[in-house]
Amino acid sequence: MDNDQEVIAKLPNPNAGVPYYTTASEVATMEFAREVLQTPAPRVYAWNASADTKNNPVGSEYIIMEKVPGIQLSEIWWNLQLKQKLKVFSQIARYMRRWTSVSFGKIGSLYYSENVPTGSNEPPYSENGKTILNSRFTVGPSTNREWSDAGRDSLKRNNGPWRSIADYRKAIGDRERMAVETITRLPKQLAMLYGPNPLYQPSAEKKLEALQYYSQIQDILLPREPSLNTVHLWHNDLHDENIFVDPDSLEIQGIIDWQSTHIAPLADHCLDPSFLGYEGPDVGDVLEKPELPGAIKALKGEEREAAVAEYLDKVVMIGWRRLVRDKNPSQHQAIRFQQSAAGNLLHLSRRIFEAGEPHFLALLLDLRDEWTNSGMPDFPLKFTEEEVNSIETDVERAELGVRTMGLIQRRLGDLWPEKGVVEPENYESAKAALREVKREIIDEFKTYPGWNSEVFESLWPFDQ
Repeated sequence: MDNDQEVIAKLPNPNAGVPYYTTASEVATMEFAREVLQTPAPRVYAWNASADTKNNPVGSEYIIMEKVPGIQLSEIWWNLQLKQKLKVFSQIARYMRRWTSVSFGKIGSLYYSENVPTGSNEPPYSENGKTILNSRFTVGPSTNREWSDAGRDSLKRNNGPWRSIADYRKAIGDRERMAVETITRLPKQLAMLYGPNPLYQPSAEKKLEALQYYSQIQDILLPREPSLNTVHLWHNDLHDENIFVDPDSLEIQGIIDWQSTHIAPLADHCLDPSFLGYEGPDVGDVLEKPELPGAIKALKGEEREAAVAEYLDKVVMIGWRRLVRDKNPSQHQAIRFQQSAAGNLLHLSRRIFEAGEPHFLALLLDLRDEWTNSGMPDFPLKFTEEEVNSIETDVERAELGVRTMGLIQRRLGDLWPEKGVVEPENYESAKAALREVKREIIDEFKTYPGWNSEVFESLWPFDQ
């Protein structure tokens, strides 16, 4: 700029989300985060959510915002000592505690009041239970990506705002059912490899079966604890490239990428920031510092380095969870609910269209067993022996698909197409590596009864 100040100009990608609403909500959310949630979000200097050249000479939605000082956490996180990592995630924990203290009366996304027709003058939020009269903001339709991903933006869906968690949950089931029934091609995804036996092969019928069960049981899945039935604004993408820190003091200078931020029940949010990097099993409730496994001493070279790194990642995660438990009990309670059968079922229900129905149905069996063992009245769903066998077979095949996709990812290493994308200079190498892996998978599975290479090719999620 004329005064040598640097700014960031942001234009939406074609897959950014719902036009107008995504930009309008992001701008309002950043101001709310900065002014109300006391979180260092970028300051916006100019913006326009219209792509109509009559109202916008740029011809595209845009946001012009301040350039956040500091460096991305990704540049230093993996080289920090444990005490330094504690300093960083303690700051994030303080922000999250503030986010938990502010609750809303509706579920959706945040906007400036003049930018969406709400039909209501209700106060949009409360702080520590005290109603705040702030007419600048309102809650409108959700811009969360799950309402537009994989073709859902073409549906005539109810994307809020909702006055109750029950209405919100019903809208999720209706949306997923509408997507399965309306969008002719089921989406491919990178979490699980699909295919004929011995892999899992999705179908609209199986997805609709899972959604029918969901509609019957959704009300009893909801948590009863009052602290888990409040709704909050939350940044759900706290990876290490979205956080800027001072390289010397490690003070957080800013958090970016507030696009698609939404207001939802606490347990629907990402409560463990992804920059922690922990990929092991849940650390549970004990939260005592683990001992360094004795077997590590016998390892050498890269194996030893990997084992030590895994141990240190677990130490960091336990430290994070202890901090949350001690400083923000509601958040910790929501994390524990997420690990329950009911919490997992609610999570999977939001993505049945893409994936998840085999694990959803298997978790219903787990919930049925918990229900029976607790001495409660009869479980509301009934399964025949044939249905149980089918569910158990499907989840075994799905688990094989998850493991196989994990092997593909490890095999490709830096060539792995994260979110379906690779660097241009790696494109041909990645394609060649994937072709080789595909041939090996076909050779391994082709002797199984019911194997069909043409079906497998049609479900292969990568470019040919």
